[in-house]
Amino acid sequence: MSAMPVGSIEHVGLVMRDIDAARRLFHEHLRLPIAEYPKSADGEAFAVRAGGTTLRVATSDSAEAKCGRPGISHIAFKVKSLSQAKERLAKAGIQTNPGTTSGSCGREAVWSDPATTNGIPLQFVDKSAVLDFKPPPRAPMIERVDHLGIACRDSRRAQEVYVSGLGWPLESTQTDSEFLIPIEITSNDKYGATSHTRAPIPAVGAGLIALFVTVEDLDLEIMQPLSPATLRVPLGSIPGSVGQDQGAIAQALDKRGEGLLHIGFRTPDMRNAISAVAKHGIKMIDPVSRPGARNSQIAFMDRRTTEGILLHFVERRPLD
Repeated sequence: MSAMPVGSIEHVGLVMRDIDAARRLFHEHLRLPIAEYPKSADGEAFAVRAGGTTLRVATSDSAEAKCGRPGISHIAFKVKSLSQAKERLAKAGIQTNPGTTSGSCGREAVWSDPATTNGIPLQFVDKSAVLDFKPPPRAPMIERVDHLGIACRDSRRAQEVYVSGLGWPLESTQTDSEFLIPIEITSNDKYGATSHTRAPIPAVGAGLIALFVTVEDLDLEIMQPLSPATLRVPLGSIPGSVGQDQGAIAQALDKRGEGLLHIGFRTPDMRNAISAVAKHGIKMIDPVSRPGARNSQIAFMDRRTTEGILLHFVERRPLD
């Protein structure tokens, strides 16, 4: 019998240096509803809403900035009891951070030690923030947060934490591989040219394992590269591929360690979404969508034009 989930998502936390630019990105460019948090000693912060998920954006001076890292920082859960949450974490082998008891908006909180939760600080609160969202200036183009991308070194440990320990269901698993198809060409000045293909060759190091864990309105896409970083060309200079994705995740692990990597936004119209953000100067790594996980098409934005946050669109076909 599966364990009950430990709580419900209160917010996904982001820490951004230029909060005004962040407002423009999420509210004006990505057309998400926005709300302001009440002023507090915790610093300036706002929230946007994508489907059933709240994204909280705070400054680098906030309390949560000290618990996570810049960019996509942490995940916060609403629980009935902080003491019961502590007991649940201990049973799952998750350590807490005893030196930090303050959470977002100055609420009392329990924080996990990210070393025991695959690099992600998990915040647990027993009170929810009351927010008044106002609609975006133009018609919405995002349905919800499809998933949060997570770089990890040990997918089995991640499954122990988030599925066995915290009670979220495992939706599916996936292995991505890349193969090279040799093409042999013979060109003769008298007899002309001939060509043929040989059997595909697995690309060395091009692959990853992914777990999809459903947490209410979104999934955690927990990705483990199958080898060290191997990038044929610089990231963002060409459209993505399995090899580039694997290299990017391995490179992120080398530079920053395990943790939150990207946000995937579900859209019903990929072409419209790409066109809309391009008008605001957001460049696309994938100017044309490409096949992604679980019957989807995906298109990544260039983080250099999204305030350093790695974002992408997802358009998904229903499973037959």
